[in-house]
Amino acid sequence: MTAHNAAPHDAAPNDPARTGRQVTVRFAATTGGSGPLTRSQDDMVRCIRRDAPEQINKGSVWPVPPGATLAAGLRALGALVERHESLRTSFPPGFGPDGFPDSQVVHGDGRFAVTVIESGGLDDRELDALAARLGEADVAVPVELTAVPRVRFTLLADGPDLLRLVAVVCRAGADGAATGLLIQDWYALAAGKELPPVTAPTPIQIAAAERSPGAAAR
Repeated sequence: MTAHNAAPHDAAPNDPARTGRQVTVRFAATTGGSGPLTRSQDDMVRCIRRDAPEQINKGSVWPVPPGATLAAGLRALGALVERHESLRTSFPPGFGPDGFPDSQVVHGDGRFAVTVIESGGLDDRELDALAARLGEADVAVPVELTAVPRVRFTLLADGPDLLRLVAVVCRAGADGAATGLLIQDWYALAAGKELPPVTAPTPIQIAAAERSPGAAAR
């Protein structure tokens, strides 16, 4: 995965003195494909179309390994998206009158934007407060069903040094338990560690199993 700077933009809600920039992170995974929705995805898509973003999105500040660099953090985010198919899954409109999605698409490659905010000069308390404000504001912004990944990231940095990571996860990408796994994987990847392959069933595999003759009999 690679990253490059895009055009600057205003950032840090409630903190107009600070500006951020968008960095594009590319991912290239070894898997992709499409298939029907799982039962869980069907339920969650209905919730996303019905409920306010604050009821769907979950914001949190993820731990950053000591001494981590901004470059390492961006690489780790790309690797995290490559590693987890659920983060690379979009839900295109279906052909019904209401456009309700009837399929999931796992993207093998693509790109996503990460917001980077220069936060040098802040102490730990001020950094924590800024990260909390950013997360609270971002939770209210919908994560589009047709977009990947199913999570948005904001990095607080001091030049080359990574200070904080704010993540807003859409529940269509990860529930509470799965988010805990994402945080563990992120921390290891940002620290430069290698992880074993993911062995859990993918969403497409789960959907196929739910439609198998054996599942129908149960």
